[in-house]
Amino acid sequence: MKRKLTICLLLALIFYIGNAKAEERGSLEELNELSDTVFQMTRQSQYDEALQVLGYFEKKLKAAEKSPANQSLSGAQIRQITLGFNDMERSLKQTDTSDSEKLRAAAQFRMLMDAVKNQSDPLWGSLEKPIMETFSALKKEVQENEKTNFHEKWNEFISLYDLIYPSLTMDISIDQLDDVGKHIDVIEQEAFQHMTVSTKLERLSLLQKDLKSVFDRVEKDDADPSLLWVILTTGGIIITALTYVGYRKYRAEKNKLKKRDYPK
Repeated sequence: MKRKLTICLLLALIFYIGNAKAEERGSLEELNELSDTVFQMTRQSQYDEALQVLGYFEKKLKAAEKSPANQSLSGAQIRQITLGFNDMERSLKQTDTSDSEKLRAAAQFRMLMDAVKNQSDPLWGSLEKPIMETFSALKKEVQENEKTNFHEKWNEFISLYDLIYPSLTMDISIDQLDDVGKHIDVIEQEAFQHMTVSTKLERLSLLQKDLKSVFDRVEKDDADPSLLWVILTTGGIIITALTYVGYRKYRAEKNKLKKRDYPK
């Protein structure tokens, strides 16, 4: 009798765990698909419809937070998703936000949710080529002492990095992102312009090396070329007036999470 009872309890436990994992996968999959729907609607300038989908996304996110089956969403992840959601909603609601800025916010939100769900082939990895290619241009401008062109290329790089930074916080360790951030801070300082050419090139190479190590963890085969095409060919989406603001905001939030010892 005891043996039968034990077997029944084990079967019930297995059934419960199986259902919980299925529910967990299902809710994450749905949130990911909803972010893609928001992206596609924003791409087609269907902003009211995109806002309606965002409203449904918010309800599903709150349900996932409360569900005991969805323990894979850590406090850090929920906080970053909420930040991305708020940015997306604000962008769609503001009438003075340009179409390109709305699409940029949608692309950023799309990649963030994809990073939460996909561990091996996140969409942010599809921006490796345009990001890493900027270093050749930056080094060339340093060697030719073209400060104006350097700043233009640097803004392009920062804008692209800002685009994927929220997604990076889902996949890359805090220490690794801090290393990249420290290199960026040095190059952002006025003192950088007074360094020798060799020192500037060294600083850029250090940043390039650390960024390469970030992208090296991504499997390249399944990156979505259509998303990359939209991001890079839509006028004004690469460089906007909000350049670098988003990166600093997410970095500050990540540091707060680190101090509070949230699980990664």
